[in-house]
Amino acid sequence: MNLAPIVLFAYNRPEHTRLTLSALSDNYLANESELIVFCDGPKYGATDAELKQIEAVRSVVKEKKWCWKVQIFESKTNKGLAPSVIEGINSIVNQYGKIIVLEDDLITSPWFLTYMNEGLLLYCDHSNVYSINGYMFPIITNRTDSVLLPYTSTWGWGTWKNKWTAFTFNMDFKEEIKLNPYLKSRFNMADYDYSSMLNFGNNSWGIRWYYSVFIRNGLGLFPTKSLIQNIGFDGSGENCSSTQKSSVLFIDRIINNEIHKTIDMLFISKYLNYFQNEKSHLKKSNTFIKWLYK
Repeated sequence: MNLAPIVLFAYNRPEHTRLTLSALSDNYLANESELIVFCDGPKYGATDAELKQIEAVRSVVKEKKWCWKVQIFESKTNKGLAPSVIEGINSIVNQYGKIIVLEDDLITSPWFLTYMNEGLLLYCDHSNVYSINGYMFPIITNRTDSVLLPYTSTWGWGTWKNKWTAFTFNMDFKEEIKLNPYLKSRFNMADYDYSSMLNFGNNSWGIRWYYSVFIRNGLGLFPTKSLIQNIGFDGSGENCSSTQKSSVLFIDRIINNEIHKTIDMLFISKYLNYFQNEKSHLKKSNTFIKWLYK
């Protein structure tokens, strides 16, 4: 199998980065995979303590040979989350033709790389599938397979060069989505107001990716059990607060990957019901929405 390169974006959280890299190195295909790490630089006026954290991250990245091959790119200045991710994906996916994307607070199952590479191979010629995604919310199900859903994710995902060309930064039709109740309802997740994220500043790249796929009526492949756990909910991240939560990591079985031709209506019903139930607990928090598409 021609494995996709793994791109990791890191900044100023050395312990999170170490845990992310350690879990990645335990993946079954890690010793055959290429890892490319982009380390963002310090913001203007950064304190000594902040500079030490940034340098500590770079030291962690160099501690071990986490995968078969490792490349490291260190920025001298702070690009910010969105510019760093967009620029990094552009450069790598254009070179390799496909990509797996991680950030520095994501713990992967040992089966994550297997699932991702199988999905990228199975769906490479499917014009309406734009991404392979490793995260799933803690939906109650006995299934351990994959499903097509009309959504994207920023927590452990992959795509291809020809699909990433759809990415648009400007979101020219965002006002139509926000103002038309029918478009807005379709854009949102159940009653969660995703459309409110269309107003966010330049540091949100994920909503732009979702928008880019949405206006093309695109789909993404998702596991029915999560292969990703987010550990960034301690207030340390750029877009994550200590009140948010992630799902329990699923690690004990491989996800059964196969080609699907339609959206799984049974699972999407459970998916939307989950959001409806969570809304009452999270009080329709924009903070919750923000970390879904940071």
